[in-house]
Amino acid sequence: MNLSQWLDRIQALHPNEIDLGLHRLREVAQRLGVTRPAPIVVTVAGTNGKGSTVAMLDAILTAAGYRTGTYTSPHLLVYNERIRIAGQMATDDQLCECFARIDLVRAEISLTYFEFSTLAGFLLLEQAALDVAILEVGLGGRLDAVNLIDPDLAIVTSIGLDHQDWLGDTRELIAAEKAGIFRATVPALCGDVDIPESLAKRVAELGCPLYAQGRDYGFALESGQWRWWGKGAGGETRTLDELPLPDLDIVNASTVMQAIALLPLTVSKEAVVTALRGLGLQGRFQRLHDPLYGIPVRVDVAHNPHAAVLLAEKLRTCRSRGELTGTVRVVLAMMSDKDHVGFHGALESVVDIWYIAAFAQPRCLTAQELHDRLQQTGTPLRGPFSSVSEAYVQACADSAKDDLVLVTGSFVTVADVMQFISGNDSNPPKAVAGR
Repeated sequence: MNLSQWLDRIQALHPNEIDLGLHRLREVAQRLGVTRPAPIVVTVAGTNGKGSTVAMLDAILTAAGYRTGTYTSPHLLVYNERIRIAGQMATDDQLCECFARIDLVRAEISLTYFEFSTLAGFLLLEQAALDVAILEVGLGGRLDAVNLIDPDLAIVTSIGLDHQDWLGDTRELIAAEKAGIFRATVPALCGDVDIPESLAKRVAELGCPLYAQGRDYGFALESGQWRWWGKGAGGETRTLDELPLPDLDIVNASTVMQAIALLPLTVSKEAVVTALRGLGLQGRFQRLHDPLYGIPVRVDVAHNPHAAVLLAEKLRTCRSRGELTGTVRVVLAMMSDKDHVGFHGALESVVDIWYIAAFAQPRCLTAQELHDRLQQTGTPLRGPFSSVSEAYVQACADSAKDDLVLVTGSFVTVADVMQFISGNDSNPPKAVAGR
């Protein structure tokens, strides 16, 4: 079977898309002989900011000369993105070989799509002779497949409301799930300045050292650069001045710097500067060039109110800098289990008109339903459109040269537009430098 056929197979094998728990995964991992993907393992959980944190940590350690591997989810354009070794995506052949091996040894045990993916990630990373493996939690933390591996350092980037059906409907409940990645005596980082009591309680129970944003480490913006301050593993004060601003959230960059300070690795300021200068990530307020329309386009995978608040701040910053002077037109399609009204509310003050659509996945809220929910807020709407690309084309057609078309609401929404733009050019869409 080729990769596409394998992905179809593993998608259909288990009756539920999500089935949290580690017992089935642990049994199959033992049959596979999975141990540790690298001598040093960093696990990253959080409502938002996981992908950016993984990307920055990976880039800095690579610049410092270490061989790294990452496991992330979901993918944006191709499945292979989920597993990277020394910056290179896993090949189709590597993935197919892993899936075949997993399928053979699992026998009577049913695994979800994500569990297959995670085991494949563990296998490929373990085979790659890495110095450091960086693992991104898929959902929550405590019962997520990634949590099968004991980390040497655990990071919770942020805590907000998302996936409430699985994790609970309060920050306290969600934080308790995310704190499930912590281990006794292992350093724990929290990038959220508002630490829920449940997370602090778990830290106290385990006796692990907690490093908190704003208390134990932080940052200051200084004339187009930034300064980081924090602590070393021995409690000593650490600082780094005149750092370049990445094209990613500076709050997450601060957490990454604290993680680096705690790892038993040597990382120079030069490596940090080299890695962070101009560093971006696909789908994170990414600027695209569409040769057909030639107007400003940005895409962002934000899909919950917490992420929408951060996105609104970025739009305000663009306004204040004079980078954005025209109308903001948002192309929106979202999964059905999201807080659609809350997402809209976080962006309402910075968006002028919304183009409502849907993408071709069972979990997607229909364009009509999304339109009806937002129509009650009195916000200017266009649509509903039958596809994301149709909404995008209309938004572009309505735009003047100084307007902005912003595509958001889901990884799938962003991927649909990136693939559509790719079809308008001979080359895939690429990020343009700029925050």
